[in-house]
Amino acid sequence: PQTGELRGSDIDLAHAIARAILGDPDKVQFVVLDIADRAAALERGEVDVVVDHFTVTCARQRTVEFSTPYLPAVQRLLVPIGSGVREVEDLAGQRVCTSRGSTTEDSLRALPVKLDVLTLRGIPDCVVALERGQVAAVSSDDVILAGLAVQNPQTEIVGRPLAQAAYAVGMRPDQPDLVRFVNAVLERSRNDGSLAASNQRWLGGVLDPVPQPPPARYRD
Repeated sequence: PQTGELRGSDIDLAHAIARAILGDPDKVQFVVLDIADRAAALERGEVDVVVDHFTVTCARQRTVEFSTPYLPAVQRLLVPIGSGVREVEDLAGQRVCTSRGSTTEDSLRALPVKLDVLTLRGIPDCVVALERGQVAAVSSDDVILAGLAVQNPQTEIVGRPLAQAAYAVGMRPDQPDLVRFVNAVLERSRNDGSLAASNQRWLGGVLDPVPQPPPARYRD
């Protein structure tokens, strides 16, 4: 907010892809989308790639071609410091917010503990609701919550992992050459340490241990 610049690990990756394709890391146009609109934006040709905490799922693979995963994540909770909440069971009967159309929504509703699940356009909207006392907690992937916890030092990340996720770059299935190119960018970034360095830079002060890039796994 202070600089008006987009910054973070996904932004670093988008710049790396732009540098590899266009020779200039700044030759990338960022488009803001709701979480639920990412796959549809690819299908409509509104964007060429999605680099936005895009979790690989079987359902999404019907319409989206993914790169190899570049970042693992686990679903946890963001709560106000001093709330007394340490695990999801402490939230029984209370309202928990997550982004509409996310995999987190499904996992929250599938938990044996009864929660009042509220879905909003995005996790930042949920954090505003948390700050206003409208929800007791926000649930999302730990790497997403880490950035928000830095912005609001009155919050903390708690709880055991509620679900596992793997982030990958999303592209259209009719562009196999682009998929291979992005995979090559990721492979180079794994080998030269830039992926791990980006994770350390943006997540090192909040998450322990810092998630490491997983080994590449390709499929025909």
